[in-house]
Amino acid sequence: MNKPFQIFPFASVPAHVATPVHAGRAASGAVLDLFLFGPDERLGEASAGPRWATGEIWFSSCDAVALSARAHRAARETYAGVFGGEASRPLPHWLDELRRRLAGLFGARNCEAVLAASVHEGEMLFAALARAASDRPIVHVAAPPERPEGAGQPAETFALRDRYGLALPADDIDSRVARQVAEAIAKGADVALHVTDCSETGLSAPSRAAVAALEQDHPGRLTVLIDARQMRAGRETIAADLDAGRAVLLSGSTFAGGPCGAAAVLLPGALIERIGPFDLPGALAFQSAALDWPPILRERRRGAFAALADPRLGLRWESALAELEALFAIAPDMRAAIASAFLRETHRHLAAAPLLKATDFRHPGDGAPTILPILTFDERGRAIRAANLRRALAEPAARPGRRAARGRPIHLGAPVAIGSRDALRLALGAPQVNDVAERLAAGESFAEAFRPLADDLHETFARWSELAQDGL
Repeated sequence: MNKPFQIFPFASVPAHVATPVHAGRAASGAVLDLFLFGPDERLGEASAGPRWATGEIWFSSCDAVALSARAHRAARETYAGVFGGEASRPLPHWLDELRRRLAGLFGARNCEAVLAASVHEGEMLFAALARAASDRPIVHVAAPPERPEGAGQPAETFALRDRYGLALPADDIDSRVARQVAEAIAKGADVALHVTDCSETGLSAPSRAAVAALEQDHPGRLTVLIDARQMRAGRETIAADLDAGRAVLLSGSTFAGGPCGAAAVLLPGALIERIGPFDLPGALAFQSAALDWPPILRERRRGAFAALADPRLGLRWESALAELEALFAIAPDMRAAIASAFLRETHRHLAAAPLLKATDFRHPGDGAPTILPILTFDERGRAIRAANLRRALAEPAARPGRRAARGRPIHLGAPVAIGSRDALRLALGAPQVNDVAERLAAGESFAEAFRPLADDLHETFARWSELAQDGL
């Protein structure tokens, strides 16, 4: 038998899991589910979000979705392979390989990945590393969140929409950001520029061209983070960002369809070379585990890590990577065709639903948008509260006797403000694209392969329109 090892000393993990784990223990479904979905003090929440649910409709990949069978199978097989017996994979080998897969996902050269339990934790990691890459004060420039979560604001912000909810012209945002960067540098600071690759409502700013111009105008004074938490940009775009020396923030819990609590920061070699010894702030100092980090950065941290590893984080990323690797194995033109069909079908339903109003659908790069904010009104033209509508769609049985009470639970993205009104978001996720592609690979025509997704859209808009007509 191998000697037991301490995995993580976190209070939220029951004693039979947090105490030394032996390599000979058989894989347990209950423990796996605890790792994937259980309480996690790194998230600051009682639960890691939705598990999996058959017979429900999930258009909420801008927030979180239930796990697909594909994603859960990947986590289950990894768990059995790491903890399942004498021939199990050593924990460091597994997590080192997981980080390598993640770093290589976009085909960038000379890149490392740091695992994080949330995008907020990833932002904290980036801030610590940006400080360590400069000997000057750091000013952060970023767009404020469209759905604030109490994480605090950077020193300088730029808006994506005006007070009426209309998207601001890209040139105006680029000019504002250029002024903010120039002013901060003129005062003797370096700038950590947060680029919104795709916002909660599908907007992107500043433009990549503006970022490149700033990097050229202020060499050595910018550290750039591409906030790609929504994972909507193409592989080539993210690879170009990394090759240009920009860090990239990812989430495996949105578009990728992994459990809540999976994020990462990809760091290009050019940035890693600039990073000196660093400290981790606040709770992150004892929650971040040694194997969340690549060796080259692990050794630069001041102080010791409190834990060797957090297998929960690794297993969540295994689920997300199962979807992302399957997605990127699909030909790009086929991925684009599926997204375009989703958008066309959505527009067809919106045209037949006068109480549902589309906002400005945009996409951060080429191709069809996959986050679609939609406003809802009653028959008198009054806006319906999006939170009530979302709850009614997700819990149809809670409305007995009403026509919209029938059917499957339908999950949409959480409300976001569009001017003075709240919109619900219809979002396409990687698991849905993968399902269509699997049916195509099995010999179905495109129309046949897309039909289950079209049926889900039909049911969603039918119930959505009924609720609007009822005025909730």
